[in-house]
Amino acid sequence: MRRTIITLVILIAVVSPALVGTVAAQESTNSTTTTAPSTTPEATQTIELSPTTRIKSWSFSNGTFSLVVEADIPTRIAITDAGELSRILSEGDGAAAGKARVRRMTLTPGTTVVKFRAESVGDASAITVSSSNADGIVAIRSDAIKTGNPPVEYGTVQTLLASTAVAAAGGTFLWVRKKRNEKQLEVEREW
Repeated sequence: MRRTIITLVILIAVVSPALVGTVAAQESTNSTTTTAPSTTPEATQTIELSPTTRIKSWSFSNGTFSLVVEADIPTRIAITDAGELSRILSEGDGAAAGKARVRRMTLTPGTTVVKFRAESVGDASAITVSSSNADGIVAIRSDAIKTGNPPVEYGTVQTLLASTAVAAAGGTFLWVRKKRNEKQLEVEREW
């Protein structure tokens, strides 16, 4: 009986920190968080491609981006289907190669409306835009592209580990008790 009590005390000492961590993790997920202001350009915000080229506004409807581009001088722009690039990068394992659609055009000075049909990936589409005199590219998306499975929450992992530890300890205890009882029955005492 004494060994049973000692085994149960050890079992509780091993399992209780894991369960406390699980409860703490679950409680911490209920806290309210504030998000920082987004720096993502809005559809009506002017986006500078270069000192002489700007995207005045853009919209997305039925898989097509519509850009209103203003150029001060003749400028070449390139629009790439970033949704297709995202699909190429996220599918499969290991090294891969793929081809994404690119549309190039020369804009005359003034305002030009450009329409570009983009591939939908995860219920969203995205494009990149660059100009011949730009020092970078601009990415525009219709919504966040959802790929892959979300990670497992910390509390779930803690619960699984605690359950496994309890099951292993309980199984070991029952196996040892069974073997001890079998051994006691096999012993013959002589007087």
